[in-house]
Amino acid sequence: MSLKSEITIGLTMGDPNGIGPEVLIRALQFFHPFREWTPLIFGDIEVITEMNNILGAPFSYISITSDQSRPQEKSNNDFCIPVIDLTVRNNRKWVLGSCTSWGGESAFQYVYNAIQWANNKKIDAIVTAPLSKEALQSAGYNFPGHTELLSHYSSGARPVMMLAVDDLRATMVTLHMSLRQALDTLTPELILEVMEITDAGLRRMGIQNPRLGIAGLNPHAGENRLFGDEEYNIILPAMELARKNNLHCVGPFPPDTVFLEHRKGLFDAVVAHYHDQALIPLKLYGFDRAVNITLGLPIIRTSPDHGTAFQLAPQIKANPSSMIEAIKVAVKMNETAHSATTLLS
Repeated sequence: MSLKSEITIGLTMGDPNGIGPEVLIRALQFFHPFREWTPLIFGDIEVITEMNNILGAPFSYISITSDQSRPQEKSNNDFCIPVIDLTVRNNRKWVLGSCTSWGGESAFQYVYNAIQWANNKKIDAIVTAPLSKEALQSAGYNFPGHTELLSHYSSGARPVMMLAVDDLRATMVTLHMSLRQALDTLTPELILEVMEITDAGLRRMGIQNPRLGIAGLNPHAGENRLFGDEEYNIILPAMELARKNNLHCVGPFPPDTVFLEHRKGLFDAVVAHYHDQALIPLKLYGFDRAVNITLGLPIIRTSPDHGTAFQLAPQIKANPSSMIEAIKVAVKMNETAHSATTLLS
């Protein structure tokens, strides 16, 4: 693990036609001068330079080759940021607000190369700007989103999405699928797997003895089987297995109050059972500060919790707060990992 002063964060530019380039540069302005980490952008150097000019940002950019293990020694000009230039020339069409296969191909190349660098330990973490699932698939990449793409190119590791806002955190047992499919997918073994990955992820974030709050599935968590029996047949058996594996878990809580209990400090994260059960309350609580953390992978990856916002991109008024928080979390997770390694050495 790199020393604190040597942490390199790989920053993907996201779909170049969305707000990714803008929020990335605005976040870099917030952090400059870079004291705890150094940035390395994976993107299109022409786009990032032009967006820099539009915003009147003070940076310049230097292209480095993809076969370099790390950027060379910093120059005296700390306003100069290195870029792995992955410009896609075929069907090139940089038009803010447009959803195109070129944008999808570009976003894929940025993420794919960043994953390779992280897998080879050339960078310490990835922070990804948003991509468009529609553009990605129009370019021929059949991934529902970043999470599945990351898993595919990280030895097929089981990914678990965590959304974090301040001290509130939630993971999801099922993710990008219909609600009907999510209900059919739930098993005690699957819930246990997500609980184990959540526990390990919280420890990686510096929480030594994680406490997990398990959401129910039905109104009032089933009300003693009056409104469904999934709590008794699926969720409680998963919790029993978890306790046998020395995981600290409580619940299942009614879904409409589980996040209220979380705010009281009863546990460190909520394990929810489907996408919107976790994301609706957390996005309502702090959309501009929400961070997506991918757990279960051999690499550290965070991202802002918003999309490409094509309709907003031409206005050049995007809020970088979520990107700023995503970078903070990536840096903190590296510092925590380094501290743990130091203690063990």
